[in-house]
Amino acid sequence: IPKTFTIYNQYQIEVATITKKVWSFLPKFYVDIRNSPQIMIEKDFTFFKASYQISAQGIEVAGNWWDMDFEVLRFGRPIAKIHKKWLSWGDTYEVEIYNEDFEETIVALVIAIDCVKADQASSSNASVNMNS
Repeated sequence: IPKTFTIYNQYQIEVATITKKVWSFLPKFYVDIRNSPQIMIEKDFTFFKASYQISAQGIEVAGNWWDMDFEVLRFGRPIAKIHKKWLSWGDTYEVEIYNEDFEETIVALVIAIDCVKADQASSSNASVNMNS
């Protein structure tokens, strides 16, 4: 059974879903956004450091997305800047969107990356606990 999160706007209209593919050799997340192409976040096979690829039509992330300090580009042009606030209650992000046409895409992408990070942390903790 896939793990799915649904994102609603302020009017309680569904704008995106984030789904983790369960039966996959490496973790894979799909972000389906209303009226936009699907985004896929997939873990690369590496031995040392966790590495992920973000696949979307014309959208890429530049910078350190693992530490939530990056820009989102569309066809090479910046459409948003994301920065994690370190001295805050819980996970708080500063999100600056340059083109409001991409508001839902950016919010869904930031939430999806946060889900990927949480999933990685929980799987790392599980493997440490199993080896204890």
